[in-house]
Amino acid sequence: IAQRYLRPRRENLFVTLIGLISVAGVTVGVTAIIIVLSMLNGFESEVRSRFIGFDAHLKIKRPHEAPIENWKTMEDKLRTTSSIRGVSPYILEKGMITSESGAHVAFVKGTAENTITEVTELRRKLDVGSVDFGPQKNSYNGIIVGYSLAIQLDLGPGDTVTIISPVGVTSPFSLPIAKKFIISGIFRTDMFEYDNAYVFISIADAQRLFEMPDAVSGFDIKLEKIEQSWDMQKSLLQDLGHDWAVETWYDQHSDLYSAMQIEKWGSLVLLSMIIVVAGFNIISTLIMVVMQKTSDIGILKTIGANSKMISRIFVQQGLTVGSIGIVTGCLIGYTFCFLQIHFKLIKLPGDVFFLDSVPMELQWVDFVAIVCVAFGLCLFATFYPARKASSLQPIEALKS
Repeated sequence: IAQRYLRPRRENLFVTLIGLISVAGVTVGVTAIIIVLSMLNGFESEVRSRFIGFDAHLKIKRPHEAPIENWKTMEDKLRTTSSIRGVSPYILEKGMITSESGAHVAFVKGTAENTITEVTELRRKLDVGSVDFGPQKNSYNGIIVGYSLAIQLDLGPGDTVTIISPVGVTSPFSLPIAKKFIISGIFRTDMFEYDNAYVFISIADAQRLFEMPDAVSGFDIKLEKIEQSWDMQKSLLQDLGHDWAVETWYDQHSDLYSAMQIEKWGSLVLLSMIIVVAGFNIISTLIMVVMQKTSDIGILKTIGANSKMISRIFVQQGLTVGSIGIVTGCLIGYTFCFLQIHFKLIKLPGDVFFLDSVPMELQWVDFVAIVCVAFGLCLFATFYPARKASSLQPIEALKS
């Protein structure tokens, strides 16, 4: 009966037109949600991959950044832990890097050539040069700087820079510790907060600059799978005790990831308003069908149909309209995302963004959420018309 009521006829062409508008509204809403969420997923994935390529999966350090002595024993212990693929001790402090073209405050990270490549993709991120902290020309040791910092200070491979440490400066007459380095490499992540703020030197040089003899700031850890970060964090905290702090890659950038999650699910809620508008069209369509089919409802009730059966007819009719819109919207949305992923239909200016096209990533969780939200809104839209139809009395319906 619901299918018969949906068929276009001469006497209900206007109702059919409103029904088609309802289908189009649901289709547009579902398509928009799929495209926007896939785009946000793509940007989130790109940002996460760049963060993880530069930062480790886990960081282990002392509370309040206290120096870690006897760190080699701790490093050996961590390397014997299952699921840990790489361990890299580091020293991280702020310092002034100067050249003939100017000066800039940056994070100075002391690390080792053989361990930093175990936990990060620094070697792959090199724009020029190599990961070499050993002696260069003029007997100065090597340093790796970020791309934006190199442009700001007009630096290239082989140039000389000086790092000035604030440690030990207690009065205007105190002399800071300074050390010269040769640029051995320039890395580029296309993320300004890294390319403009980090330099890498050897642990031995960092220990002398920041007066940390035989001590480090912490350890970078790389796991077999990034999804193991939270379980490994709990396990390490239990083994090491409260004298240690363990941060996951998410903890290091929690503000950014929280903002992206709020943006993603906020977009789902706001774009669902399109489906809500389509739901009002569904309500209008069903109410007009109820008004047109009042005599039919009276006959059905007279021959034995109960209120539940009458209600189900109009619920089925509304869900059919909504389902057609949901399926069509999914097909259009996912087809567009597939074409964007493989053929890069929407380009981005490379001199402004760190990507050459709009990224897309499809996730099954989003698919389930979109379908459930759209179906739930369409189902809600059928309640009032269905209740109105089921409450009609047979005698009044036949009199009409």
